[in-house]
Amino acid sequence: MSGIALIKIYAQEANERRAFGDRNQDLLKANLALARTRNILFPLLGGLASISLLTVLAMGAGAIINGAITVGEFVAMLLYVERLVFPTALLGFTITAYQRGEVSIARVEEILMAEPKISSPTAQPLGRVQGQVSARHLSYTFPGSTTPGLRDVSFTIEPGQIVAIVGPIGSGKSTLANALPRLLDIGPNQLFIDGQDVTTLSLQDLRGAIAFVPQDSFLFSTTIENNIRYGKPETALRQTVSAAHQAQIAGEIDTFPQQYDTIVGERGITLSGGQRQRTALARSLVVDAPILVLDDALASVDNQTATAILHSLTAGTQRKTVIFISHQMSAAAAADRILVMNRGKIVQSGDHESLVQQPGLYQRLWDQHKLEEVLG
Repeated sequence: MSGIALIKIYAQEANERRAFGDRNQDLLKANLALARTRNILFPLLGGLASISLLTVLAMGAGAIINGAITVGEFVAMLLYVERLVFPTALLGFTITAYQRGEVSIARVEEILMAEPKISSPTAQPLGRVQGQVSARHLSYTFPGSTTPGLRDVSFTIEPGQIVAIVGPIGSGKSTLANALPRLLDIGPNQLFIDGQDVTTLSLQDLRGAIAFVPQDSFLFSTTIENNIRYGKPETALRQTVSAAHQAQIAGEIDTFPQQYDTIVGERGITLSGGQRQRTALARSLVVDAPILVLDDALASVDNQTATAILHSLTAGTQRKTVIFISHQMSAAAAADRILVMNRGKIVQSGDHESLVQQPGLYQRLWDQHKLEEVLG
């Protein structure tokens, strides 16, 4: 259902209907087979019970005639047989139910007993976070890959700085963003928050200090207000509206029929891509973490709005440390500092004015951006 727009775009309704019909036919066949088995099993069990009773009557009558047993003993035997039929049948059903339950609980236990891949055995509390982020020779290779995603990355971001990370696709920008809240299992003594090694910190403290907004912003099928205050459910409406203003989405929410009570649908299907990303950004702002990481979270937002969002983040006396990955060069140019990545390494670093004067990757990206503006 969440992919209905894609199905319509490629006119695949007939194929999806056919696939759905095939799955229904498989389910129908399985249920009919189960019904046939039950229809055979129950009469069979009843027949066996009746045959056993007839056998006891035949043999018992002969035994009474021969004087081997008394009538009382024969009646007692009939009662025993009658009372054993139901428990025996019930035992069979119990064994079947037990086997089905054993399979089901094994599946549930597999999920509940799964050990997290990333943990901090000797976790230390983080304390009050100032917002300094630094990397020292940070390297990372994805499992099963021979090509490093990050190669000897080193930098220091001071508290309150807004730093843009730019570069071509596949240069390691998102890998670096995912490493900050330890969504990747990086090695020790490579990444630090306020001078503390992130691998020694409590994951709850670390992720509480970093508000992370991925490019694929997930929204729940509930109201916009509940989506924005998801990380802090007790947030008042006034604070929710304030975060929406910072994320430049409040004006559009006000035009919705039910405003902040509008249901966004599964994965936010009723919103545009830019609206989903700005709603997710507002959600991160409500948490009010000292470090904000935007993994290309403004990709569906125009340059003017992206720049306005960055300016709103710098307002106030307590500035957040903002690290944002972007392909929008105009937004990146407004940052205090820019890190240019290529093939997993930082190849250039500085502000826009200095980088645009240096021959290199940033200058080429900026020239390409200006050319696109002229042609567009």
